[in-house]
Amino acid sequence: MTATAVSLTMVSLKSENLQNSPAATGIMTSAILDDVASLAAVAIIIPMATGAAEITVIGVSAILIKAILFFSIITLLELIIFPHDSKLALFKMYPFLKRFGMKGFISISNGEHATLVVLLTALLISLLSYQFGFHPAVGAYMAGLVIKQEYFRFNSQESEEGYHETKKIVDNVAFSWIGPVFFVELGTKIAFDMEILVSVIPHVITLTLGLLLAQIISASVSARYTGNFQWHESIMIGFGMLGRAELAFVVMDIGYVQNNVITTDAFYTLMATAFFLNVSVPLLIKWWKPYFTGEKQFVVALGSKRLVLSNPGEELQDTLKIPERR
Repeated sequence: MTATAVSLTMVSLKSENLQNSPAATGIMTSAILDDVASLAAVAIIIPMATGAAEITVIGVSAILIKAILFFSIITLLELIIFPHDSKLALFKMYPFLKRFGMKGFISISNGEHATLVVLLTALLISLLSYQFGFHPAVGAYMAGLVIKQEYFRFNSQESEEGYHETKKIVDNVAFSWIGPVFFVELGTKIAFDMEILVSVIPHVITLTLGLLLAQIISASVSARYTGNFQWHESIMIGFGMLGRAELAFVVMDIGYVQNNVITTDAFYTLMATAFFLNVSVPLLIKWWKPYFTGEKQFVVALGSKRLVLSNPGEELQDTLKIPERR
């Protein structure tokens, strides 16, 4: 349940015209870190949960070493192999390395095969993750993180037309062709049993409220005191981190459908909780927007002080010094 829905939050922010705000950038960065950490945890835990690896010092160490090695290879791809240019001293010492970056492959035939190159890269990294004993989704997600938009700027005009065309094709395939098949296949594994649904209602309520409070508080406080965001931005980041979509369902598919390490009751609980968390994202973002933009004010009384959460100015002010307009 730690995998944050990047697409759901971005769509919600776009609907309120907030996608270019610093808070939106904070949400996207934090969500990606959440997702990478979730995939790393799944890659380590699943072999132990399914019995593929022994829960011993040697067995756990072997999984950890494989996980570290796999993510090290991904880091190597991002820093040295994929870039056509880099600030690393290696590129200055050996300029010919710039010819063999991802940009060179994408620009073959003037970018006509860019989509094929991107999908083939994702497939190869997925196969690599599978060889390490991890789910292919781990590799596919990491491939998406290390393929940069700048790799598509291969002509003299530095045009990004190839990037937008490739993105359009991939989005169409993901959301209209292959994506629905995944969710339909996952849905065929679910038999809606009213008795089970009723029995897990207390668990759903508890988990949903617990995640709402824990996620909003932890993300908001972290954004405020480690990211140096203002309170109105920090709270928006907390709301934006609530969504649980594609990756969460992939993880549930791994645990419930493929490996049967999640019970049916737990699966129902997780699915219902994810649903309510997803519904809360656009509702909370829409509700907070007037406070985020300064149209309204949200003030919390702290004794003789007032904590103004919706104003980008001074947040902690003496009650007697608050201007009349407030």
